[in-house]
Amino acid sequence: MLFVKECKKVICSLTFVLFVVTVVAMYISQYSNDLRTIAQPRPRQDDYGVTIREDPQLIMPAAVQSLLGEYLSGSYTAYPIGLYKNVRLKEGKRLEMRAVLEELTGLSGEEIDGYNDFSEARFVHEGTDEDGNPVMRYQEMVLPAYSLPESLTYERFCELMDKADDLIGGGSSYAVETLAGYFGKAPMTYEEAMEEYEAVMAPGQLGRAYLRLHCDYMGIDLAVMPVFVAAALWQLDRRARMQSLIYTRKSSTVRIVATRYLALVCCMTVPVLLTLLYTVCLVNGMYPQMSINWGSGLGMALLWLLPDILAVSAVGILLTELFSPLLAVFLQCVWWFLSLQGTKLTGDVGRFGLQLRHNSLGNTLLWQSQESNFLCNRLALTALALLCLVLTLWLYEQKRKGGMAWMNRLLSPVKVGLAGNRKEGGK
Repeated sequence: MLFVKECKKVICSLTFVLFVVTVVAMYISQYSNDLRTIAQPRPRQDDYGVTIREDPQLIMPAAVQSLLGEYLSGSYTAYPIGLYKNVRLKEGKRLEMRAVLEELTGLSGEEIDGYNDFSEARFVHEGTDEDGNPVMRYQEMVLPAYSLPESLTYERFCELMDKADDLIGGGSSYAVETLAGYFGKAPMTYEEAMEEYEAVMAPGQLGRAYLRLHCDYMGIDLAVMPVFVAAALWQLDRRARMQSLIYTRKSSTVRIVATRYLALVCCMTVPVLLTLLYTVCLVNGMYPQMSINWGSGLGMALLWLLPDILAVSAVGILLTELFSPLLAVFLQCVWWFLSLQGTKLTGDVGRFGLQLRHNSLGNTLLWQSQESNFLCNRLALTALALLCLVLTLWLYEQKRKGGMAWMNRLLSPVKVGLAGNRKEGGK
């Protein structure tokens, strides 16, 4: 009966309605637009897409060209915490960067600084066509003539790139771990495209591909929205001034907290499950001649999405119990924002962290190489949820016993200040 009552509280709350609307909106506006059948590559196609290669012969020239261009322009692009930043170096760091470029290009510092014909890459207007539409031509960046020294090894190149990233302040495209992603892009060959196609069409993989993309979009929502529902539910007793009554009930703390938490998780899982089932129906309709094996894919989807609900809800109730619902929402939003901005769009599966990204129906081989990281990440997030739940149980029990008085003393100056402001306003 207690579980049913808690479920009713959740379902009837405005924040839960907002949660459902957001999940449905994300599904319709983002995931549904990306649904398409996966076509088999044909020989001599114009484009097979792009792949990333850890090829020094590809990465080194492109990275040096970019760094030299940014040096000559006087500004560098970086995303230190996921936010765009235009960096201009002070004289000391500029000279250090010039020394890096001297070693990378074989040019002297005077040759680099004395080059006056630099021009950034841009589109140039060349008139109009017969229909009156503007004709644009892409003009490559104009740089001084240079060549990479033959003695430059890839290991030394990475050291210099890492130093360049440090001079910029971090978050640039020259960090060693991001070099391939920025400068290792190359057109995919027919053979590589066929290898990817055969991988995604292998038994049990097609359904997983569509569910991976589904989870990529749903994971963005579930990494933040559950905190609103959790914080609002945990605040209900305070608003209704029912805390003292609940604290004196004979029901155990474990029963009260665990039942409420379980109700939160179950209610928020239902709409997510419905979107998964709808995806299954849609994709089955796209491949009427095939029998798609959904078993392992649905298991992967639950392992992807459920820890998000568990962890974000647990963090929300802990912070609400410890401080306030507003602070819980604020801190979770900060964590969500930094996590989202700090991850790459496709193939970013770290062992720890809130967000997983694989925004692609393809790249099956890349995903398969990261499945151990995926499992570790989800287990770590589940462990975080359990830890937060245990801490919430302890806090709740302490408050039922009349403890945690230090918190009231900590917050009392704020309350006194607010009361004083109200009195002054009344005068």
